[in-house]
Amino acid sequence: MKDPLFLTDSFFVEKPERIETILFLMSLCLLVYNLGQRELKNCFKRVKIGIKNQVGELTFRPTLRCIFQCFQSINYVI
Repeated sequence: MKDPLFLTDSFFVEKPERIETILFLMSLCLLVYNLGQRELKNCFKRVKIGIKNQVGELTFRPTLRCIFQCFQSINYVI
């Protein structure tokens, strides 16, 4: 949440129900993100293949954000 890419600086809502909904959605997104990262780390552990991290060192436990950054430069046009 401290990363500026998350863009969670402030929320302006009129009803308390909307705050609950936003918190529920953020919690759900965090759960999906953590499950994806867990599956990614288990997959790398199983196949014993590493990937270079942001510093350029080989790692067997990359974060999901690191993988997203690897795919960031790929453009596909149909």
